[in-house]
Amino acid sequence: MILSRSAKDRRGVNQIVGSLFMLALVVPVGTVVLTKGLNETGEITNRLASGITYQNEGGRESLVFENIMFDPNSNQVTLSIRNVGSVESMIVKILMVKMDTQEILVNEKSIAVRAQPKTGTNIITEADLQFSQKWDDPNYLNSEYKISVLTSKGNFFEIMARPFNT
Repeated sequence: MILSRSAKDRRGVNQIVGSLFMLALVVPVGTVVLTKGLNETGEITNRLASGITYQNEGGRESLVFENIMFDPNSNQVTLSIRNVGSVESMIVKILMVKMDTQEILVNEKSIAVRAQPKTGTNIITEADLQFSQKWDDPNYLNSEYKISVLTSKGNFFEIMARPFNT
């Protein structure tokens, strides 16, 4: 009988020591996993919040083409653009395509023109006219042109225009 008692006592001590040992392993590992998870969640939340701010600013950006002037004696085009949005816009690219031949006449990829809210901006650019380098040339006079503007926030604005309002 004495034997069975000591075996029983020993068995109970082993269960307690085993539980403490398991707890000593699980708690640090769980703490590390929980801390990493909370940090990752915070970083994702910050990234999403900054992306929403950027997208909201892009949504408040609005440009209107007020006038497109083709200089008849040269290859210059003046774009009069008004920022009617509530945030500053940065125009980073201008593209002009002759619609009947799909010829690219203006492809300015590296401009940086600021357009303040509620103000107008004039952008003067030169087209790559192949024949006489003048807009009053019959090859360019009666065509329609698509003019596109890209901003730094990724918004895209376009208009169709004809030289001399014909």
